[in-house]
Amino acid sequence: MHRIKTLLFINQFRQFRKRKNVELAKKQNVGSNTYIDPSVQVLGWQNIRIGRNSIISQDTWININHREEGKIGLLIGNNCFIGRRNFFSSGTLIKIGDYCLTAPNCSFLGSDHVYSSPFKPYIATGTTEDGAIDLGANCWLGANVTVLKGVKIGYGSIIGAATVVNRDIPPLSIVVGNPCRVIKRFDMQQQTWVSAKDYSEEKDQYLMSEAEYLKMLSKTEVNMNGLRIASSNVFGDL
Repeated sequence: MHRIKTLLFINQFRQFRKRKNVELAKKQNVGSNTYIDPSVQVLGWQNIRIGRNSIISQDTWININHREEGKIGLLIGNNCFIGRRNFFSSGTLIKIGDYCLTAPNCSFLGSDHVYSSPFKPYIATGTTEDGAIDLGANCWLGANVTVLKGVKIGYGSIIGAATVVNRDIPPLSIVVGNPCRVIKRFDMQQQTWVSAKDYSEEKDQYLMSEAEYLKMLSKTEVNMNGLRIASSNVFGDL
């Protein structure tokens, strides 16, 4: 009986210390005025950084597969809105730029299960650490978008609903399909979206840098507080 009580005490102490470590990581790794819904599950609080004035919506799951001390597996910028039921599976790093907006059910698949041998249970083979995902500033992802590992999406891009992004996307693109294809680019000279077939590579010289683009975005004040009601049923109906 004494041994059982001792084991229970040790387990309770470990759970208490775990909760304290999570609470401390949340305070240290999350920016001011950021809302994370209580239903969000994070595996690897020590390995994520979330900027200020952002929202992580209901039932999102963040899984840092390789939770090494001092290593960042997920970086979400400032003024971001992550929609309901998003899924982040981090291999090396998933980076979400400032002002990004994702609709419900988006998935960022930065890690696979190891499948080198079909004679071992895949559930027990571990996960890969070989692909980063980089989402540039002010990208908008429609519902049910899937982004695969090793992909970079350029700033200001729009990814249509149910698109599977399996290759790099240039800045200021509109993308649809499975597999994805670029259907429009923003022409900086004409200041309008044009068909991809009418956009020549020479026009890329007029693109601004992402730093310049961010500077332009920062001129518009963003109030995320009004968007919280869209993030969770905790806030009820209108």
